[in-house]
Amino acid sequence: MSKSKRIAISGICTAVCVGCLALSAFFKWAMLVAAVIATVACALPTLIDARNWWYSVLILIASGALGMFFGTMANVMYVAPIVAFCMPFGIVKAYGEAFKVTASLGETEILEDPFGGDDKQTVAVNVESKLCLPRVVKWVLYYVLLEAGLGLTVLSVFLLMPDFFNTLVANKIIYWILGAAQLVVVPYDFLIRGCFVGAVKILRKAHVV
Repeated sequence: MSKSKRIAISGICTAVCVGCLALSAFFKWAMLVAAVIATVACALPTLIDARNWWYSVLILIASGALGMFFGTMANVMYVAPIVAFCMPFGIVKAYGEAFKVTASLGETEILEDPFGGDDKQTVAVNVESKLCLPRVVKWVLYYVLLEAGLGLTVLSVFLLMPDFFNTLVANKIIYWILGAAQLVVVPYDFLIRGCFVGAVKILRKAHVV
């Protein structure tokens, strides 16, 4: 894929992510749908080619900054988790589940010509493929992102919505929310996996991959 096409796709994905973050900031009922779409859009360059992961990081930075701005205007509690957890989750998943192919030269073998001609020399080529990230590392990063997302969300609510934060703490609701959030990673992984499969099928029909 040409550089101009990668930049164009990244620009479209950034716009989609910004739209999703704005939607979740002003319409809390749309948060889950917006989070899933933003996750897939942010990870799309990496999904096309794992070497494009830094395009996804740029999408995260650009759209995340605008999204948090919208959050300060409306409800940051529904934007911060998407920026700090959902979108980077997609990048880690897309990169971590991609395969890295390496080729190396093996031993040289001489094939004798039975008809007395020149002998032929062959070189074996060893091709190996492995995941870009070990599964254990990928899952550790998932939970690191989860805790970072929860931390950013709590901090944002504390700074921007102090009255609401005090209400959550006084009723101990915040502790139930933080505890329940620890169970999110596994179902979200299954959800995004299905979305990635669907996205790849669409990209193949569009002859992008």
